[in-house]
Amino acid sequence: MNFFASGLNTLRGQKGQHQTGSETIDRLCDRIEHATLLEDRRASVLALKSCSREHRRDIGARGAKVLCKVLHQDNADIDITKAVLETLTVLCQPESDREEAQDFALEISKAILEDASNVAILLDMLEEYDFYVRFHVVSLLATLVLSDTDRLQECILTSPMGMSRLMALLDDRREIIRNEGLLLLISLTETNADLQKIVAFENAFERLLAIIDEEGAISGGIIVQDCLQLVQNLLRYNVSNQNYFRETSCIQRIPALFNEEILDDSGKHDTSMKDVWSDQKGNNMIMVLELVRVLVVPDHSNTAPNQKSMHQCGILQLLIDVSLTSSAPQRVKASAFYALAELIRLNKVNQDALSKAVIIPAHPPVFIAEAHNSTLTPPSRSSAQLSRSSFQSGRNSAIGDHRPFAERERCPAIVEVVAIAVGKYPGCTYSVRAAATCLFQTFVLENPDTQMVLATTLNPPPDDNPNTPSSEKPQSPGTLLLEALQGWQEDNETGATDPYNSWFATVLFSHILQNNPRAKSIALAISFGDEENGEDPVSLIHAIAAALMVAVKGQSDARVALGYLALLCIWCYDNPKSIKDFLSEGVHLQFLIELISPSSKEDPMVQGLAAFLLGICYEYNWEHDAPITRATIQPIILSRIGLDHFAACITRVRESKPFKAAVPFMVVLPSEEGGGRLPELYFDYSFVEFMKRTFESTQKSIMVSPNKSRPLAGLSPSDQAETESQMASMQAKITAQSNEVASLKSTHEVEVAHLKSSHEAELASLKARYEAETADLRSKLDETHRMLSQQSHERREHEAVWRELEEVREQGRVRQERQEALEKEHEDLLICLAEQDEELSGLKEHILALGISK
Repeated sequence: MNFFASGLNTLRGQKGQHQTGSETIDRLCDRIEHATLLEDRRASVLALKSCSREHRRDIGARGAKVLCKVLHQDNADIDITKAVLETLTVLCQPESDREEAQDFALEISKAILEDASNVAILLDMLEEYDFYVRFHVVSLLATLVLSDTDRLQECILTSPMGMSRLMALLDDRREIIRNEGLLLLISLTETNADLQKIVAFENAFERLLAIIDEEGAISGGIIVQDCLQLVQNLLRYNVSNQNYFRETSCIQRIPALFNEEILDDSGKHDTSMKDVWSDQKGNNMIMVLELVRVLVVPDHSNTAPNQKSMHQCGILQLLIDVSLTSSAPQRVKASAFYALAELIRLNKVNQDALSKAVIIPAHPPVFIAEAHNSTLTPPSRSSAQLSRSSFQSGRNSAIGDHRPFAERERCPAIVEVVAIAVGKYPGCTYSVRAAATCLFQTFVLENPDTQMVLATTLNPPPDDNPNTPSSEKPQSPGTLLLEALQGWQEDNETGATDPYNSWFATVLFSHILQNNPRAKSIALAISFGDEENGEDPVSLIHAIAAALMVAVKGQSDARVALGYLALLCIWCYDNPKSIKDFLSEGVHLQFLIELISPSSKEDPMVQGLAAFLLGICYEYNWEHDAPITRATIQPIILSRIGLDHFAACITRVRESKPFKAAVPFMVVLPSEEGGGRLPELYFDYSFVEFMKRTFESTQKSIMVSPNKSRPLAGLSPSDQAETESQMASMQAKITAQSNEVASLKSTHEVEVAHLKSSHEAELASLKARYEAETADLRSKLDETHRMLSQQSHERREHEAVWRELEEVREQGRVRQERQEALEKEHEDLLICLAEQDEELSGLKEHILALGISK
């Protein structure tokens, strides 16, 4: 009773006099600020809360800062805290959609966020386990983040434990608080890279994946979608977080997200619900597929390693299954195609894995008549109709395969992708067909080997093919494309036509040929018609040109003609042989001239692409034996079309809305294909980029002389112009040097003649002098020979005397040696005599000695 009495006394004036709302608010705020008793402040706060909706502006102007002050002083009191949080939340939420209400709520939010300590105290309150305190703190923060996200992010970053407390909300077992905290984290991490890093390193990925597992993966509720949204926020364009996600093996946990666990009432797995797709299940699967796309964003540093990890853990095969073999809704299949396209983009290993994949296609999607206009439904065509076309020579297959799933044969995955893109299954939406086309584009992107393999499939299979027991011919990407390229004509005969059958086929065909001269040569060699049965062979490029003429003259949808023209532009670009074959039929040139002429009433975009094609045919018509040369084409263009009109046709295409609306990844929104409407797809983005790069040089080439030599291959227009300028400069130098050489040559001839005459006279004088000297020398030579013969005789006599002298010397030497030997013997004898004399003397002395002794 004291509590109510205190509140009543607060609202009453002195002596019970009536107070206005403004006076009451002032009194309550004053009491909150200056009351010393906790009960009085609590009563005032509760009273302020009770009138917060009726007197929102008065409380906001006077009490917002007071309430923030109470949070700092009395946050230990749960009742006061709850009341303050509820009141601030009410003030920060606009009461209506009016601009004044929006501005007032924004003003209150900025007043609270002005002081970072207010956010810090709110984050500290998350330590309180009370349900209502936590819930109202999260609600207030969620309101503030909508008002001024950047300021709230700054305040949270200044709080040391702020993000840790917010992340702790994910561990709260009370689902309401956990879910509200999850939504708050999604809003906070959407744009701030610093917060994304902090959240990621707070073990966010493990926590979120655990929640997803608890909720049943893709079969879970909207909480799974929110968790996946937060994971995407943390990974999108954040290199460090993607590295952390990959290094902690979180990519290996993505396949588990595809596996749903549905339990029946007895707790057993219920497989009957696996193919049942609710709206929420579809949303969850799309979020998983978007997560894959976030990790393989084109031209990102982490894309290549992420692509490798995803292929190793089986995500590529899962995407193939979802897009081609599952009964998933069309929007899910479209997302799966886009994810698979980015997963294999510029990755040869993944591209090869897709080329080797073999699947059992799922049930063809059921065609819903209410979603499409009946005039857009291509009916099944009989074999008699198909055999009429040169495209269909050797093939007999109906559109759509409605056999039971178990009876459908295995086929390469890429064949099914092409079949979906070109409209083989009428129930496929344009969004799925556009996504399948994107997948095919990335499949052949910078993959020349695959382009050539696909080009070879354009040949029709043999009639007696032993590889299939059925009467139907085996399908290949090439046969499907050729069927679709001609299919619109037969649909037109029955009164129902889908221009996108041929349009998507031309887009796929152009990507097979783009930037690959060898693939163009393979396609150029393909022809139709059985010569043994008297049919004239028709080349593929002639068949496409014929289909183009039929489309234009039959006033079909502009998309059909635009697709054929774009295909021919890419095929003929920088390929003189293709141009030669295309112009070998003079009617083709005449058709283009009539289509571009000022009197033509055709669609401006069709006229522009026809002009672009004619410019390409002139610019790259370098074959010497071409039936129609550059010298023939240029006068026709200048006289019958005019240079200004020719340039205007190309310019109108570039400035058209459909041309500018082309995006890198072809997307068809659901709103564009409902109610029987056709999507606004006119140009493929790669063709748009191709035309932007080349239109200027093609447009200028018309004024280039037809006798000009062929430019060097592989040079850009600017490099080509620079090269031509350098060659012209060098040619001028060569001409000047040739003239100088000719002048020097004539001068040299005069000088040579003068020198020749003078040299002849000098030569005659020298000859006479030579003959006189020769005669003198001959006489001297004879004298010399005589003297030499005499000297030779004397030398022989001298040698004979010398030999005799040598013999005498040898005899003297022998005598001397003999004399020396005799002298040596004489000396030896003397020595012997001396020795004998000495011995005799000794004997005499010995005898004497003996005689004396006697």
